This record gives sequence, C-alpha cells and structure tokens, in this order.
Amino acid sequence: MRLLVLALLLVSPLCFGKTVVIIQSYHLEYKWDADYIDAVRSVLGDDHDIHVFELDTKRLSKPEWPQKVAEIQSNIANINPDVAILGDDNAFALMADHLVGQQIPVVFLGVNGGPVQHPTLEHPLVTGILERPFFSESIRHLRKILRQKDRFLVLMDDSPTMRNAVNEYFGDKRQTTIYGSELDIVLTNDKDTWLDTVVNAHERYDAVVLGTHHTIRDKKGQYVIPHDLLKEAFYRAQLPLFSFWDIFVGEEQSIGGFTISAHQEGLTAARLASLILNGVKPDRIPHLKSLSGHYVYSESGLAHWNLQLSPLIASQSNFVE
Repeated sequence: MRLLVLALLLVSPLCFGKTVVIIQSYHLEYKWDADYIDAVRSVLGDDHDIHVFELDTKRLSKPEWPQKVAEIQSNIANINPDVAILGDDNAFALMADHLVGQQIPVVFLGVNGGPVQHPTLEHPLVTGILERPFFSESIRHLRKILRQKDRFLVLMDDSPTMRNAVNEYFGDKRQTTIYGSELDIVLTNDKDTWLDTVVNAHERYDAVVLGTHHTIRDKKGQYVIPHDLLKEAFYRAQLPLFSFWDIFVGEEQSIGGFTISAHQEGLTAARLASLILNGVKPDRIPHLKSLSGHYVYSESGLAHWNLQLSPLIASQSNFVE
C-alpha cells in the first residue's frame, strides 16, 4: 500500500474546482509555514479555491487560543471545504476533532505527536505526514564534516512539537550516544537559559544542533523573535551551530546540516489532499513519515566557523546564499 501511495503522489492532481483550507499552527511570517503553504499552492492553487487561517499559537498566549479557534471554526462553517490541511501539532490538537466531526477530511503535516497525544490521528477521515527530525542521519553527517565530533548538544524549545519528537525517538532519555558521539538534549522556553546554554556550550561540546526556538519568552513573559534570538546566538557562541530544519539556515543564523524541508512536506501534503479530492478515502492512505532530508548550508556560516565541506558533500548540498 505504501508503494502504491508513493506512486499515486506523482500523478495525483487531477480533480478541479474544490475548496481547500489550510490551518496553520503558527503565522505566515514564520518561514516554515510560508514554505509549506507555497508548496501546497504550487500543487493545488491553479485548480482549487484555497483559504488559509493562522492560529498564531507561537505568539498568542494560551488563554487567547480558544477565541482564535472559535473564529476559524466559524469561517470553516461558512466555507464548507472539501479537505483541510493542518500544519503542525497545535493545529491538529485544536482543530482535528472539530473537522472530522463535521465530516471534513484532514491531511496533516509537521505533526510530531502520535496517537497517545493525538487520538484523532487514528480517525478514518485523517491521514498525513508525521514529522520526524533526522536525529541519527544528522549526527552521522556532522561526524563527516567536523574534526572534533565526540560530544553534541541538541538544544530545542520546550514546545509540544519538540517534546513529542524527542520522546518518540529517545523516550525519557536526555543523554544518549549516536554513531559513537555523545548527545545531551536540552529543552527550554526561557530565553536566558537558552542563550546561556549556547554561550557556554564550548566548555563541554564540539557543536550545537538546534531544533525549533519559537516558543521562547523572556523573563517578563514577552515573546522572543526567533530570528533575533538566533542572530544573538550566532555572534555569542564559541562553537558551530547546526540545525535539524532548513528554515533556520542562513546569514547570521545556523550553518546548516542534514535538514527537514518545509517545502517538501508541503508538496507531499498537497498530493495526499489531491488523492482525497479525487475520491480516495483517507483511511486507504497510510500515514507517512518525513520522506527525505537534504543538505542545506550557509556559505557565510561556513566561513564564520572556518569549515569546509568535502567536494562530494558540497556537490549534494543546497546553499542559501
């Protein structure tokens, strides 16, 4: 069945004139959301009416979420879409039950939680792509490009997305060994803790690999702009900063690494939605995991840390500048 679905993904956009809603966990200015929405539009936008709603859960406080959910539910009732695409864990947790209750098929992407966190994943109207950071593949790759590679720090925000990803892969462990390298895993939503961990990482580690850092707040409880936070880390860190996501790679950001592509996740989600719009029942489409990573690097980041990729890795990499 999995091979059949993968084959169908190549030819799925056949139907015309349907209505699709995309519900973001976050906001359009967040690059991850912008990239996957662009990808969905590239597959479905010419033939279908697409409506996009943002839950904005990284910037809004939790007490504000119910009002935003109610607004989107009201809009959906007026639109009556043929399929809904939900981006990331918060959108799934807040909207999936309501949608399937209205008999609206759901395609998800960027979801790290499993059925324990999200029981609606097992509903017959639901299918999609489970997002899984390439933990092992990333460490194996970094061992090929670093001279010192004995100890790595994995640093993430303490968001549901990151907790779910870490717990599924590592369980309760926050220290482990991958390909002979020791890993410590730190999750925090506190700005000072996050920055201090980066600034002092050189005392114990050879490199830092970053997860998301978009639910971090300062001591006054104010939302911290992710780009600004990573820029400060870039200049204050004393060892290289890599990333599990391509959206964090760039000038004055992380160097790069073997990363998940928001664009690829969006393409796959759009093709799954096309299957449903063409009459395939969601329960006939097995859940997929992130299908492929890619090497993405910042040339200025490599220069900043005096790192050079081998000719083979460079030939396989995408450079963002």
